[in-house]
Amino acid sequence: MFCRVANLYVEVPAVGGMDSRCKDYLCEEDHIADIVIDAGQYRPEVYPESLSEESVVYLESGWQFYAKLIEFGGLMLHASAVELDGRAYLFSGPSGMGKSTHTRLWQQIFGAEAQVFNDDKPALRREDGRWYAYGTPWCGKDGINQNKRVPLAGICFLKRGRENVIRCLGEKDVIGHVLYQTLHQFRTAERLAPLLDSLGQLVREIPVFELENLPEEAAARLSYETMSRAAKEMGL
Repeated sequence: MFCRVANLYVEVPAVGGMDSRCKDYLCEEDHIADIVIDAGQYRPEVYPESLSEESVVYLESGWQFYAKLIEFGGLMLHASAVELDGRAYLFSGPSGMGKSTHTRLWQQIFGAEAQVFNDDKPALRREDGRWYAYGTPWCGKDGINQNKRVPLAGICFLKRGRENVIRCLGEKDVIGHVLYQTLHQFRTAERLAPLLDSLGQLVREIPVFELENLPEEAAARLSYETMSRAAKEMGL
């Protein structure tokens, strides 16, 4: 299949359910592919035998896409991405921290104006002088995604807490958080160096927060008010 993902032309093998995941990203094959995903390089042997073939294809195709994405100044973040007022806000953190719950709270508060356009692995790229978040076919078990590009306005890492407290993160904290919530198996200098370069620029240009929170609307209102205010102050 020939697809357009994160403003790049991508060849994706139509196996293991990827044809269904990629249907909204299909485009005409009249361009040279920027990224070619090779099913012959999938590694089913590195996964538990209990994992389904579809899950292996999903993980391996996503891994290959990301390995090439960093060559185009991009990265993928384990996050739930919501669009509101024409801006993208990403919520990340370890599994079980409530990323999807938090974005659903935004939808409860703001209704149809808050659109979740990827619920697992949105792509981030800097183009035309600013950062954008993209929906991708790698969108988690629920398949929540839209094929769109939205100006990135903020990232928030979630933690469970006894009260709702948000703070802006410094550069060192941000890089550590992002590396933990990205496909951090990039251990070679050849791959890690461009990723760190992109992260350094991201940290300087996009406000990043940590939110200790309870799963309630007050936490969603706090994150929105804080992140949207910071975005406006930075001209995003």
